[in-house]
Amino acid sequence: MIRGLYFDDQNWAVRYLVVRTGRWLMGRHVLIAPLVIGTIDDADASIRINLHKEQIEHAPSIESAESIPRRYEQTYYERFQWTPYWQPDTTMWGSPIPFPDASTTGLKESLLGETPEQSHLRSSAAVTGCGIRAQDGEIGHMEDLVIDDEDWVIRYVEVDTRNWLLGKKILVQTGRIGPFDWYGRSVAMALTRHAIRSAPANDPSMLITPDYEVRLFKHYGMDEA
Repeated sequence: MIRGLYFDDQNWAVRYLVVRTGRWLMGRHVLIAPLVIGTIDDADASIRINLHKEQIEHAPSIESAESIPRRYEQTYYERFQWTPYWQPDTTMWGSPIPFPDASTTGLKESLLGETPEQSHLRSSAAVTGCGIRAQDGEIGHMEDLVIDDEDWVIRYVEVDTRNWLLGKKILVQTGRIGPFDWYGRSVAMALTRHAIRSAPANDPSMLITPDYEVRLFKHYGMDEA
């Protein structure tokens, strides 16, 4: 069962899904990188993962945390023998190509190279509920994240303005979001309160259509005029 995700707060790329293995009290939380995610079946709300069950069950467990230390990520990629995403000449999510056998080639260390200390990873749980600071004051809170499941990037955040009278749920493009205040649990947006309040309402139970996205872009574009 998917329980959340971790994303890069610099470019909004989804780095891992948080999956609970097993059942009830015997389960563990492990991370699944997008590079091994296969097909998504909307009909039965399931995702195919290109790993064996045993590989998932024996992945390094992760405790509930707002961010992940880079040393954990290093262990994770070494366990699966994948090329980490922070290495040059790889994809945004790393590569499933295994490292050569270090005992015979001596190349594993050179492939790993220097490991950056800062990971910029944040959990979806950490941003849910964060207050929204518009250009002219506070309005609502962050309710959810909307992900493009083809390139695994967060396209929109869902804002709930129902803290205010006659509020509703709307979407805001991630490109309009400024830095997070992790201690104050708030985030700035390059929009006025009126632009957010008057945006086309979003129904979380419905698919986002191209028509809705066009309306959304036109609406926020008018706010810049």
